[in-house]
Amino acid sequence: MRIIVPVLLALVVAAADTVIALAQSPPPVQRPIDEPAETASPPIYKPPLRGAPGGRVGGASRSAVRLSTPLPVIELLAPSDHAGLTATATPTLLFFVSRPVAWPTQFTISAPMQPAPVLEITIPSPRTAGIYTLRPADYGVRLRPGVAYTWSVSIVLDARAWSRNIVATATIVFDPTINGSAALAVPSRRRAAVLADAGLWYDAVAAAADAQHLDRRAGLDALIHQADLSEATHYVQDD
Repeated sequence: MRIIVPVLLALVVAAADTVIALAQSPPPVQRPIDEPAETASPPIYKPPLRGAPGGRVGGASRSAVRLSTPLPVIELLAPSDHAGLTATATPTLLFFVSRPVAWPTQFTISAPMQPAPVLEITIPSPRTAGIYTLRPADYGVRLRPGVAYTWSVSIVLDARAWSRNIVATATIVFDPTINGSAALAVPSRRRAAVLADAGLWYDAVAAAADAQHLDRRAGLDALIHQADLSEATHYVQDD
């Protein structure tokens, strides 16, 4: 007993110290499920001071033929009056369609002074109204620096009369001199703001789309409004 008692006393003292230490530890911070960890300011796009010429042309039918089914409208998520910039050779592009598409849909990328398109491919036709993503890298396309590419999404109503089709176009330039890596050092909900401030329109829109589950589409909504995308703005507001 003379040996066992000191051992038991030591165990009791150690256990008491553990209980005291646990009691002194601060309780974990409990956040409401819907409360964000931080409040991020909406992105504000700053166009480049010397932007390349180009811009966005909306896609609506110019056909005089009346169809029983209302025709969709396409809007590319791009600046309206200048070429949007990207800091990557493999950007993510987004477009909006106002209603389901019952005709073939085509994605095209063209370069100046080249008679043949860099890419011309049929893509799955949108089944519902909404915003859709296109990744040129999925088709083996990488942009070359400084080239003002034209990209387009077309709904082919009549393959024999292209003027009757619904075609939306925009311009994109890959500018590797703009450093967009700073956005990787901030939380994902703030990346769109950093990229928009750097003048990287396409990268900012892609980042806002990636983070829309975190900010309830606030960043994407802000950029759509700033680009004056009337059809997409209406959809975002009412969705």
